[in-house]
Amino acid sequence: MSAGHARRAASGGYTLIEVMAALGVLAIGATGVLALQKATLISNTNARNIAIANNIAMTWAERLRVDALQWNDPRRVPDLDGDTRWLRLTNAAPFTKVAPTPVAALGAPSADVFGTDIHAGDTSQPAFCTHVRFRQFTDPATGTRIWESLIRAEIRVIWERNGNPIDCTVVDPLDVDTRPDRFGAVYLTTGVLRNTSEDRR
Repeated sequence: MSAGHARRAASGGYTLIEVMAALGVLAIGATGVLALQKATLISNTNARNIAIANNIAMTWAERLRVDALQWNDPRRVPDLDGDTRWLRLTNAAPFTKVAPTPVAALGAPSADVFGTDIHAGDTSQPAFCTHVRFRQFTDPATGTRIWESLIRAEIRVIWERNGNPIDCTVVDPLDVDTRPDRFGAVYLTTGVLRNTSEDRR
């Protein structure tokens, strides 16, 4: 091919096939970038939900420890049912996951997207629900308590995987474990000790 012929061919521009091939390569690249962005967004949302749920669970663990200060059995008279706010569920609903009773300004089982408790009258959309389960250690053979002053507290914080608001009054705690496709969950187990300062008097 002569130099003059090559210049004439170059000045003619791109053919339709070359343009379509370039657009095809661009579309494939753009599809990959969009898929990567979607995966990153989902991963970031999941990581944020897990971090907030962990904070809520740790907050509830501290609330239960503070609640245990009222569990002091003065003069050897059990007062777990009478003086505590949440630990009384140990006797009311043993071995059962339940939503803790909301107590104004102290704690509520539902929280918004930032992990802040939602109390009565608050119009925030609930994004997280907390369930608790309490156990006292007993001898399986006799049924007697092994440790009188220790309660095992299991805390579970859940959220809807699809990002929709969650209604803590409607969600049955027993259904959560059977629906991992619907609910995300974080679990925290801790021990709660009775306030024994009265024992030393």
